[in-house]
Amino acid sequence: MERITPAAVAALKKEILSSLHCALPGTVESFDGESRTAVVRPAVKGMPPLRDVPVFMPWRFDVFPGDPCLVIFADCDTDAWLDTGEAAEPASGRTHSLSDAFAFVGFQTR
Repeated sequence: MERITPAAVAALKKEILSSLHCALPGTVESFDGESRTAVVRPAVKGMPPLRDVPVFMPWRFDVFPGDPCLVIFADCDTDAWLDTGEAAEPASGRTHSLSDAFAFVGFQTR
């Protein structure tokens, strides 16, 4: 039996965590008030803009380019739920994907 070294465990951990998206700060690049979705630029260099991100709005308010936000990533593919609002089997095996982002707007930076 092959012995697993601490270095191998550390490398595997780093690989797994580098592909796991949970939450990160971002900036609204544009907002569509009708669909209540935004293009969000993650505040992490090298990450692509996130498109068609649903914006959490318990009440309607203006959202502008440059507004800070917190982006979270769902545990599973959200396409079916976004289409119908009903419980459904995920359309794919995606987990914590950049494609399954939600934005919470209203935070203020220092």
